Amino acid sequence: MSEVVAVSEAASLAFHGMALLASGGRMSAKEMAEAVKVSEAHLAKVFQRLAREGLVSSTRGPGGGFELAVPAAGVTLYDVYVAVEGPPGEGGCLLHRETCPFGSCILGSTLVDIKREFIDYLKRATLEDLARGEAE
Repeated sequence: MSEVVAVSEAASLAFHGMALLASGGRMSAKEMAEAVKVSEAHLAKVFQRLAREGLVSSTRGPGGGFELAVPAAGVTLYDVYVAVEGPPGEGGCLLHRETCPFGSCILGSTLVDIKREFIDYLKRATLEDLARGEAE
């Protein structure tokens, strides 16, 4: 069954891993992968991208791992999403077209409204909210 709102596995790994760091401080990729039961290699690759974007810092060696480079209150889920996926596109067309062959979207503004609401949520929710269990 397909999802109405699709979030890539990479973005999902980033959200979950960043929430873990906001809750518990420094963690290795292995510890995070075990906590959310995902591939360590894929999670590490996602976190390398987050490090390049300045959201996390990494330390190699024993006792190393990843930690937030910015206070949890200053990082939104939108920041995390954009770091992994880039900015979301504007459109909402199922066929990814500029104009609809029917003159207007057969679903009306529903897809655009859902996308806007999702992005608004990402922009409001911070890592601190997740760590406190207060995300809407």
